[in-house]
Amino acid sequence: MFKMMFGLQWKEFNRGKSVGGKLLAKILKWFGIIYFAFMAFLMGMIASRYGGPSMEFPVEEDTIAPFLFLNKQLIYVFAYLIVVRYFIQSLPVLNIRALLLTPILKTKIVRFSLLKTVLTYFNILPLFFLMPFSFLLTSSGNYDITALIFWNINIIGLIYITNFLNFLLNNKDKLLYTIGGLLALIKGLEYYSIVDFTDYSEQFFYLFYSHPYAVAFTWLLVFWLYGYVHKYMLQGLYIDTGLQVKIKEAKMEDFSFLDRFGKTATFIKNDLRLLKRSKRARMAVYMGIGCLFYGLIFVPSEEIFGPGLMFFGYLFSTGGFLFMFGSFVPSWDSQYYPLMMTQNIAYKEYLNSKWSLVIIATLISTVFASVIYSFLGTNAVYAVLAGALYNIGVNGYLTLWAGAYTKTPIDLNSSANAFGDKKAFNAKTILVGIPQMLLPVVVYYFTSQYYDHFTGCLAVAAIGTLGIFLKPVAFSLILKAYKTEKYSTLKAYKSN
Repeated sequence: MFKMMFGLQWKEFNRGKSVGGKLLAKILKWFGIIYFAFMAFLMGMIASRYGGPSMEFPVEEDTIAPFLFLNKQLIYVFAYLIVVRYFIQSLPVLNIRALLLTPILKTKIVRFSLLKTVLTYFNILPLFFLMPFSFLLTSSGNYDITALIFWNINIIGLIYITNFLNFLLNNKDKLLYTIGGLLALIKGLEYYSIVDFTDYSEQFFYLFYSHPYAVAFTWLLVFWLYGYVHKYMLQGLYIDTGLQVKIKEAKMEDFSFLDRFGKTATFIKNDLRLLKRSKRARMAVYMGIGCLFYGLIFVPSEEIFGPGLMFFGYLFSTGGFLFMFGSFVPSWDSQYYPLMMTQNIAYKEYLNSKWSLVIIATLISTVFASVIYSFLGTNAVYAVLAGALYNIGVNGYLTLWAGAYTKTPIDLNSSANAFGDKKAFNAKTILVGIPQMLLPVVVYYFTSQYYDHFTGCLAVAAIGTLGIFLKPVAFSLILKAYKTEKYSTLKAYKSN
């Protein structure tokens, strides 16, 4: 049965319209997996040996064993793992409706979908850290080998709990908001030094070492969660229940205040309705809001990351919505794009409405980001403003240009794959990332090294300002790309 399922997916991969793009994405993904596996292995060795032969980990004036230090941090490791899984890990998607016409049992379809995630890289990569870390600890002679083995088995069990929990988070909004609120509360209490959760984390995870029998409770929870998710997915595997298209009462929103923008207002209104009604589109808004705080990730370790990555954090904080929404133009309209192309619609008006929407969102993000990072000083505000100008004057055009080559239909009824999927990758869209992300960081870095931080920000802002004045030239090139790719885009959307 599993051989047949994998065979069907292999045929789907080879018979698709964009085999080259999917193959390139696979190669890049495996390069990324190998890189992160190597880094995890290296970090495992460093973590176990940090502090020299005494196996002590120096923290300020005290010293604690690396094993205890890791236990203190595991609460945040699993918190970040839950978040990263939700936003990045794509759940296995099968052509359910077609499979229901075959004699394959529904239980086997669900079982295949669940077990397919067992060997995903989110579950395998932690092993590359745990294996060298545990091996070097046991070689020191200071740890009980049996207890350490059971500790590892417990940690692996918790990893698989986050794996099956991800299925529920992608389908149950109430659970998603509850878990998200809990994680935000934990981070807030820790950030303001109200509660130090690392102390509780150390005690909890050390129990897996001191009481090996706890492995039974952990894996009972894994199998119970697997059974619950299996039952939940099985209940929705019917055309008249889970696969039925949900119909809601249509409501008209009054966006008459946008009429001043002429014909462009029609498309802006449609996009605003899209953002309000579609769960998948709203995810782009939520991620744009989350990106406002992206720069704060680098603040605690500014000396480690350096000025270049710090500036990248500020750049991304104002361009979250631009990247998350603008990168999938015109895929947002894929369901009615063929019909739209039969109408008397000017490409220039259509693209200008998309550009206007992401620029307005960027300006709003800039205001909020300036307030947030003003607490870090004027240098942070200068970087935010410079990044905003670059996003408006350069990245706004580049995201639209890349959209001409992104022929990925989007299911507006789904919130999964917030970052898109493998079909969205091709050589041209990948190359666009160089001037989007790398160029402003390089310009800032070298200018700030030769002069100062303000001059570096000014250089990036100057490039963005120049781009704003060159809008007619940029739009003419974008229009040419969309007209050239028009029929291949229509073919890709119709073949889905």
